[in-house]
Amino acid sequence: MWQHYYCKYTPYLRQGIIAAKVRGWIHYYGKVRMSELYYVFGFLNKRLAKWVRNKYRRFRRKHWFFAYKWLQETAKQYPTMFVHWQYGFMP
Repeated sequence: MWQHYYCKYTPYLRQGIIAAKVRGWIHYYGKVRMSELYYVFGFLNKRLAKWVRNKYRRFRRKHWFFAYKWLQETAKQYPTMFVHWQYGFMP
């Protein structure tokens, strides 16, 4: 039952709600204070590294920077994976 819910709404959440909100932040705050967005998306990239560390076993017992480095390599290979990466806020 839960897997059906997950499969049904995951693409919508990934591409719809979150991407639209981040895009709105970039367009609104990018005109006012672009320097603040570097802190926000830096935090978001670190949070993504934490997710990578919890998701993949090979990073669980290592320092968080190894997951962050893996995220940097992934961002180079797939620069359009996340909206903030498309606008140049790479890890």
